[in-house]
Amino acid sequence: MFDKAPTLLFIIPDFFFMEGLQKKLYHNDIPIGTLQLLSYLKKELNIITDIIDFRMEIKEDLNNNANNPNNDKLRNLIVKILEKNNIQEYQNLGISCYTSFQYLFTEFLAKIIKEEFANKKIIVGGYHPTAVPGDFTYQNAPYDFIIKGESEIILSDLLSHKILNKKKSGLPQILNSEQLVDVNFLPFPDYELYLAKYPFKDKFNFDMYISRGCPYQCAFCADNYDFRSYSFETFRSHFDKLTLIVERTNKRLYKIAFADQSFDNVLINKKVIDYILEKGLQEKFVYSCQSRVETLANDMELLTKLLSCNFIIGYGFETLNKNMLLEMHKTEHPSRYLDLMEKIINIYENIDGPYGRLNFISGFPGENQTSFKKTIDFIHEHALHENIQISPSLFSNYPNLFVYRNMNYYEKKYGTKFEKEWWLTLSNPFKKSVPSPSSDYDLKSLLFDYKEEYMVILNHFRKNKPGIFIDLVFWKSFFNKWYEELN
Repeated sequence: MFDKAPTLLFIIPDFFFMEGLQKKLYHNDIPIGTLQLLSYLKKELNIITDIIDFRMEIKEDLNNNANNPNNDKLRNLIVKILEKNNIQEYQNLGISCYTSFQYLFTEFLAKIIKEEFANKKIIVGGYHPTAVPGDFTYQNAPYDFIIKGESEIILSDLLSHKILNKKKSGLPQILNSEQLVDVNFLPFPDYELYLAKYPFKDKFNFDMYISRGCPYQCAFCADNYDFRSYSFETFRSHFDKLTLIVERTNKRLYKIAFADQSFDNVLINKKVIDYILEKGLQEKFVYSCQSRVETLANDMELLTKLLSCNFIIGYGFETLNKNMLLEMHKTEHPSRYLDLMEKIINIYENIDGPYGRLNFISGFPGENQTSFKKTIDFIHEHALHENIQISPSLFSNYPNLFVYRNMNYYEKKYGTKFEKEWWLTLSNPFKKSVPSPSSDYDLKSLLFDYKEEYMVILNHFRKNKPGIFIDLVFWKSFFNKWYEELN
């Protein structure tokens, strides 16, 4: 069918062993990075392409039917989905193994493709191949190329120079992307293609990036690569298109999340806010973003503008323990940082506007019951207010983190117990990714305190803001079940 133009079919894997809470978290996000890559290749090469999102294609309950990756029923279903999406017409396949949670499904999927459609070239990229390319380069692996880092330039070179067709059998070839893409040359993601294929009204979360990477290098964060900001012209072009799509797609809630790791460090942040105010879009849309405590506590002009635009701002407070703040690389001045935390909270307690979200991480290496309790006590004393949402999470040891690269340090200093290649186990990978934080605070004890203490806090905010935590029952069920499993 496609004789001259290069062809590439993008594939988004699903997850094995995921439970109800995690499906709520991982099944509502549009794969914006893949859609932007897709648009880039169309622009540069006039490529013929399409996308298959197995999170949307597979309607069955994988927890009941596919916990075994050798499940014949699931295998047959995947083949049917591939054929229905015209895999026969595409020579090259790009699998986005975005997170390590998708590794087992990526493996399962790639092996099926090589067995059923042997002549296809398979390229895999994403956070996990970047962090652990060796997981994809074993003998008789189904992959042809593994991309480390950003994919735009490497994929463009692969397809334009027809290197893919010259690849011989043998171990997959690792391609390391050392050249960073100029984000202002990235076209608008191809939402139209995706939403025409998966028109789930009022289901999706719409994210927008006006930067790439992060100016900080926190020890627990995976976005630890070079920071680049969009120009205002690029933002305005993309934003105008996205607002129209959100209005058309999400009839119940017009919300756009600026997904940048640190919105307050984006060079054009005040221009973005002024543009929203100029167009009056604060009256129609709700926005969210992530920000740094130190920046906004000392920039009242920026904070006031964000609040006037209906921004729900997420602040990475993380912990009240000074040593852990240092270990997280969150700040070099923990006492001052804690003072600024209180300043931010006081601001929210005295405004009539959108609530602020305070993010806390439990179980970082070195955590003990004393440090955990200190954080909880601080929340009860200072942050139980209707204008403040508490967002807790457990630390997960992803393989591209500073922590993962330095596990010996934490094991020796704190007695932290890691499962080093947790994504290979045939069980819920998230549960395996969370370490026992210290020698005197094991995972079972952490989990008990986490579910008991934060359930009270989350319920408190839910009563003040009805409808905010509509999925709290999933949260409670997930952590209670996990604790029982440990027993």
